[in-house]
Amino acid sequence: MTTPTETPDRIFTSGDLPLLSLPRADGLIICRWLPDSAVVGAWSAGGVDTVLERRRAQVGFELVEPSWLARAAADRVRGPGVDAVVMHAQSGLPGRSALALAFASHLRAVLLQAGQPGYVITAGARPDLTGLPGLVRVPHLVTVTDATGAIADTVVWEVMTEARFDAWLDGAPRPDQPAIEAHLPGLLRLRGLHRAGRLDPRYSAALLDVIDGIAEGTVSTSLIHRFPGVALPLAAATAAA
Repeated sequence: MTTPTETPDRIFTSGDLPLLSLPRADGLIICRWLPDSAVVGAWSAGGVDTVLERRRAQVGFELVEPSWLARAAADRVRGPGVDAVVMHAQSGLPGRSALALAFASHLRAVLLQAGQPGYVITAGARPDLTGLPGLVRVPHLVTVTDATGAIADTVVWEVMTEARFDAWLDGAPRPDQPAIEAHLPGLLRLRGLHRAGRLDPRYSAALLDVIDGIAEGTVSTSLIHRFPGVALPLAAATAAA
């Protein structure tokens, strides 16, 4: 029998997801969080009550042509009074956009705790950045659970400027982004196996050493981007198993 590994994964539940009423159209979900001393105090203490966070959010929707979604999101998030933008495709599921907005709130809290600007762009489906060389899409591995308690991993995308991407890498060289995207099924499985304590140390010793040496303690997006030479081969083997 394997023992689940203690990891600091942020697990999103249905209670974390905002209730969104979205039109059957492509566009941007624009969110602003109103100042609240109780939330600021929670951030400084290292956690945010998600229900309180949802109550102070102002959310709107703007129609945008599909080919302009990413460009419009990058422009809109720099505007006054905007903290997060979620790219929503007409063909996408509302639940995916709700998760992307909940994850945007989480990312914003992390950024503010680190003293960085707290504006973010997320998407539930892979965003098309064709013709936008100054932007980078980052697939975040996100853990979710349902009413039955079942836990699964999925991908929520973040769109960053190249400057922000380099700062996020914290000195590590830029990895092969297409290779990371190609290995996402294996990376998701790898994350779940590690959380369940089912990684065989004979084959994953290098990855486990990296995990033990960083603060996240899990198969995180940050780890994958900083150590692709360790994570991707194991993900490929995991996907093929």
